Amino acid sequence: MTPYEHGYLAALDHYYNEGPFADSENQIDIPHVLLSALTMSGVDTISSMGKFQNSNTTLIKKITSKASSKKWSEIYRKSDTIIDAYKTNIKDDKVKDELDAIKHKISQLLFSLKTNSGIITFGNFTEIKNKESLPLDLIIPFDILMQSIQTKSANLPVLKYETDKKDIKRFLTILESKEYGNYKEAQSEIEQNQNLTSKTIRAIEVAGKDLYKKNLSHIEIRENALKAIPLTGKIVELFFGKLPGILTDFSGTLLGDYLKLNKSIPIYNCEPIIENIKMASLRAKVFKYLESKKGEVPDPE
Repeated sequence: MTPYEHGYLAALDHYYNEGPFADSENQIDIPHVLLSALTMSGVDTISSMGKFQNSNTTLIKKITSKASSKKWSEIYRKSDTIIDAYKTNIKDDKVKDELDAIKHKISQLLFSLKTNSGIITFGNFTEIKNKESLPLDLIIPFDILMQSIQTKSANLPVLKYETDKKDIKRFLTILESKEYGNYKEAQSEIEQNQNLTSKTIRAIEVAGKDLYKKNLSHIEIRENALKAIPLTGKIVELFFGKLPGILTDFSGTLLGDYLKLNKSIPIYNCEPIIENIKMASLRAKVFKYLESKKGEVPDPE
């Protein structure tokens, strides 16, 4: 979790809990919803560059650790040096915004390499906007990397919102169960291999189904997308080999070490989590409205 993701969470908290559409009787613990959903994705530990605000969930202490802001700053500054050079002759703010988005994605990628971790994103990581207006020597290698990302659909267990919100003790019990341990181990295969094979997907789905069967009242099965960046020698040559010099030099030793591990970088897309928060908020408002109308005498026609 970089400062950018923390800023995004703060904006969500303001919108749902403080803004004009907030419901003081149905406050949403945004970090809790996020952390519980990521945990159900088999995530062991979430590294964070900063404190989670406006939350009292015990999951912060249980599954988060402090990430190195120094490492992130070092990587971000080098990425910033490269991307800012491209902004010099660009006047379109939308193109500048997309360059900033690419800078953040490259920084996330390099930080993942340096810390042997996955990537958390609140948007479509593979999307490149205004592609036709971006510098070719940057967009071509970046586009190659995005196209290399493997995506597979799978039916996976997710925590029901009602459990997520009210029954934290039950959720912690689920996390300590043998079934969850098996599911987490199956999910780890995504990171441990360079290919998202059908065998890996089947193993994850089977373990997920076992977890679901043991917790029918608290978990449901939904279709989800699993994504990972396979850092093969070919991808390294096509992407990093064509990046501007300073970034290539910086990432060279990282890549050498990472390639020896024969691994992939998992991408955890949090868009569905945000959509669940949105729908839960809407349901609460509708329920409150209907409750307020109970007992009212309808106007005569």
